[in-house]
Formats: sequence, structure tokens, C-alpha cells
Amino acid sequence: MAKKTAKKTDLNKVVEKYGPVMKKFGDEIGEVAKKGEEGVVKMSKLLKIQFDILGLALQKEKLYYEIGKDVAARLLKSDLEIPGLDKYKKQLTRMEAEGEKRKKTLSRVSRTRKAKKSGKKK
Repeated sequence: MAKKTAKKTDLNKVVEKYGPVMKKFGDEIGEVAKKGEEGVVKMSKLLKIQFDILGLALQKEKLYYEIGKDVAARLLKSDLEIPGLDKYKKQLTRMEAEGEKRKKTLSRVSRTRKAKKSGKKK
């Protein structure tokens, strides 16, 4: 039992000697943590605002895309006459025609492959 008492006494001496230093250290750590927490909170607010800005920019790009699709469709139908867009109408018309030609080619090649697989020739 004497050993336990001696250990308690040694522990009490250590606590008495280093207790104030440990308390001060603990307080300083608490201050640093609080400042760090404030920094993290500020950083998260800044990041949220940046993500909001990015989200709005993406929504804007999507809207531009949708407007472009609508304008292109109207140009092809001749529902829209804007002088500066004539060059785009010509390009769109050419691309539409090329796309239709390729679809026909794809369909023809596809029919040929199916005929070969089934043993028929066309």
C-alpha cells in the first residue's frame, strides 16, 4: 500500500509542478482551435459562394445552349430573319443535308449487314 501512496504523492508533485503550465498550454490550444474553427467557417462560406457562382455560370451556359438551339431551329424553318445570322443558316442547312445523307448511308449499310447475316443478298 505504501507503493500506491508514493505513486499518488509523485503524481501530486507532478501535477503541482506542471499543472499551471499544462493549463496555460490547454488554454492556448483552445484559442488556436477557436481561431482555426473561425478560419474553417470563413473558408466554407467562401467556397459555398464560389460554388453558387459556378452553378449560376453553368445555368447561364445551359440557357445559352437552349437559346442557340431554338434560334437554329427557327433559322432552318425560316421563322427568324436576322441579317447577321444568314451565315449560320447556310452552315446549318448544309450540315442538316449532310446528316440526312449519312443517315441514309447508315440505313443502307445496316440493311446490307442484316441481309448477309441471314444469308440473303440484296
